[in-house]
Formats: sequence, structure tokens, C-alpha cells
Amino acid sequence: MKHTLTLAAWNFRLARRSLLALWGIFAAQQLALVVFRICWQGAAGMGLASHYYVTMQIFAYLGFYLLTGLAAGLATHNSRRARSGYTWATLPGTPGQKFGAKAITIAAAEVVFAAWQFVWYIVEFYPVTALEVHLARKLYGAALPPANLYEQVVANNLFSRLLPRRPLQLVILLGILALSALLLAALDTVRGWRKLPVFAVGVLCAWQCFYLVTVEQHPEWMFTSASRNVTMALAAVLAVLTVWWAVRSIRRGETC
Repeated sequence: MKHTLTLAAWNFRLARRSLLALWGIFAAQQLALVVFRICWQGAAGMGLASHYYVTMQIFAYLGFYLLTGLAAGLATHNSRRARSGYTWATLPGTPGQKFGAKAITIAAAEVVFAAWQFVWYIVEFYPVTALEVHLARKLYGAALPPANLYEQVVANNLFSRLLPRRPLQLVILLGILALSALLLAALDTVRGWRKLPVFAVGVLCAWQCFYLVTVEQHPEWMFTSASRNVTMALAAVLAVLTVWWAVRSIRRGETC
């Protein structure tokens, strides 16, 4: 396990610049869209949570969440930043250790990205609120007392899914984290036509995860449909086979 974590730390070192650039782009687009809505669409005073909802930041977050995993995986192939010239594939270790290290790197990057979204929300809350109050007073002569940060976090539809509030929600979020890391690592490991079935399995698993997140507040709904149960079982089996296939590709030297 220690060797796997060492490989994961090596991978994260290679990926850090790509991830910082990606997260910077994410933060910039988020702030730009929020300010645009406040200034040019007459939405001053609606609150930061409302701006997140209208500008569809929940979908932007999901997109950058997946891009974070892909960037963390792809950057490990680039050895130009490593002075010794080694890559993840040439470092010592078993195929399982190498694949596990890549998955851990992706999972760690996704966790940091989720934390960055929360921190960035707090950072932009105060200047955005000040801008809203200023524009409201300029346009209407007065401004209602703005909602505090806690109220805006509770009202945010992204954080209602991102921050676990119930044990089952925590289990589902951890499961999605692990599954996304494993499948993104598999997608980055295999090459050529092999990426297509891995991508298809990822789409199937993502659809099932979306369903679980949607009905999480009503656990009794999860297994009421026979077709849904079969699909979820099929997705789980295919995910296991995909991971096995990726590890086999490392063993046989069929990686990127």
C-alpha cells in the first residue's frame, strides 16, 4: 500500500500544473457568468445561490469534475516535468499498484476540486453580495438586507447534492467518487478502440449514479423497478470487468 501511495503522489506531482490551470478556468467562468447576470440582466439582489442555478453551475461543476479526473490521468503520461524522465508506467510496481495509484490520484484531484468549489463560493460570496447591494441601491434607491452565507449555501442546488446531509447520501457520494476514479483511470490506461467500450461503461454507470442521487431522499424507490435493478447490476459487473481489463492492459504493455 505504501508503494501505491508513493506512485499516487508521483502522479499528482506531474498533474498539479494542469489541474491548477483547469481549476482557474472553472473559477473564472463561474465568476464571469455570475457578474454578467447581476449587471446585465437586472438580477441584483437575487442572491448567489440563484445566480448559480440560472447559470447552470451544477452542470459546469459536473463537467469540470470529469475533466479534473481526465487531466489528472493524462498528465501522468507526460514525463517532461519529471527530471528523472520516468513515467507512471516505467516506475517499479505491479500492474495493480500502478492502476491503483492512478485511481487514487484521480480521486484525490476530484476531492480537492470539490473543496475548491466550496472555498471559491465563500470567496466570491462577499464581493458578489456587495456588488448586488450597490447596484440595487443605484437602480431602486434601496436594497433589501442580503441573505447571509449560510442561507446561500443551504439554498444552493449544487451544495444540496455536494455536501452530504444523510448517511445514505454520504455513501452514494463516496461510491460515485470511487467509481469515477476507477473508470477514468481505466479510460486513460487503455488505448485505441479499447477506449470506446470503457467510455460506454462509464456513461452507463454515470446514468445509474445520477438516478441514485435523484432518489436518494426516498430509498424505497431505488429497487422497485426490475429493469432498473438489472441495469444497475449490469453496470456494476461491467465496471468490475473494465477495471480488470485495464489492469490486464498494463500487464501486457497495451497502455498509452
